[in-house]
Amino acid sequence: MRNIIPILKSLGLLESEVKTYLAALELGPSTVLEINKKIGLSRQAIYTAIESLIELGLMSSVEKGKKTLYTAESPERLRSFAEAKLKKMEATVREIKDISKDLSLIQQGDKPIVKMFEGPEGFIALREDIIKSRPKTIEEIANDDAISELSMDENMQQELKRKLEHMNAKSRVLVLSKDKVVSDRPGKTIKQIPNNQVDFTGDVLIYGNKVALSGLKGKMIGVIIESQEIAQTLRSLFELAWDNKK
Repeated sequence: MRNIIPILKSLGLLESEVKTYLAALELGPSTVLEINKKIGLSRQAIYTAIESLIELGLMSSVEKGKKTLYTAESPERLRSFAEAKLKKMEATVREIKDISKDLSLIQQGDKPIVKMFEGPEGFIALREDIIKSRPKTIEEIANDDAISELSMDENMQQELKRKLEHMNAKSRVLVLSKDKVVSDRPGKTIKQIPNNQVDFTGDVLIYGNKVALSGLKGKMIGVIIESQEIAQTLRSLFELAWDNKK
């Protein structure tokens, strides 16, 4: 016969409650003294266990003369109890999913969350984080020539482009490039920076409460900073640069 005690304990029952329930199930209607003789627990522990089991609907009591007899409910009732426990846990899991962002904010507090990536795969990971975050707007400062030199799978690039288009996020990009750059998707507005004005080989993305920074030369490194204050600061600087470009 299988060891039943661990299975019933997994339902949240105490070991004393499991032993009391199984003893009552085997004995049938019985007194605390009879259960005590069966499992060896103290009478007080058995009374406490019975009280809890009655509240859970797994035991009941009946008066017979001057005695109080306790009965374990059928295994079918135990199965119903387990199913109800499962449904409650599933509902709790759904609620935790709903509040996961709130919990992340509690965990974050005033401390930014920083994630680092390396190599061209890191550049892809930054784009995938944008797709996962689903922001309404995206601001970017990019060296288009440096991006075009990255060794990335063409199919992966097209897939990322398709997902970004599907998001319908409005995007504004300040682009540094030696060639004329035009928008490659709807909702994307581009202003070009003359090569003789600045010199940088990185990429900056601002979306929601996040900033993604990439260094595109040498050993490529990407960083995602999740901080409302930092995102807002860089967004304000982007606005100044954007307004100064005609």
